[in-house]
Amino acid sequence: MAHNCWCGITPLPLHHSLRERSSSPSKLREDFHNGFTLIELMVVLFIIGLVAGAVVLALPGDSAALSEDADRFAARVAAARDEAVVSARPIAVWIAPSGYGFDARQDRAWVPLNARTLPNQDWKPGTIARIEEAAVEGEKDEAEQGRARFWFDSTGLPNRPITVVLARGANSDRIVISAMGEVGRPK
Repeated sequence: MAHNCWCGITPLPLHHSLRERSSSPSKLREDFHNGFTLIELMVVLFIIGLVAGAVVLALPGDSAALSEDADRFAARVAAARDEAVVSARPIAVWIAPSGYGFDARQDRAWVPLNARTLPNQDWKPGTIARIEEAAVEGEKDEAEQGRARFWFDSTGLPNRPITVVLARGANSDRIVISAMGEVGRPK
């Protein structure tokens, strides 16, 4: 028993399919037919690319997310106005960089409104909000850093007309609260 290896390790025999390939040309053709062709792989990659492109296009962009934030905010501000009329007490809307919320006037102070009625809401990531008009004296407390507030009295009229500007990326949207308490989004 002669070995070609000096370290005492027996060489492994060739895999049976390699031996058959070299001896049988028809078997070689069968092995190639069992794999994928370059064209088939390219078609699969093209289909995957189309599906990935459709998914990316279906994701909401900056304008869709901004529009959703603006619609939700306008509807909730109108609900706060209605709550002021129904409960016969002033209801405030505060706006902060992180979101917005609602307070009710009680014992000469603003207290958070019942969370079931109108819970606080965060802006979607990337949305920035500001009130267009300059703040009126006495409407910002030092404890309310970064918050701006306006309110509706018990008849549904705001303390002043307000325009809230929401921005996201290069897009912006406006929510206007008129002197009559109407809430709208001008186009």
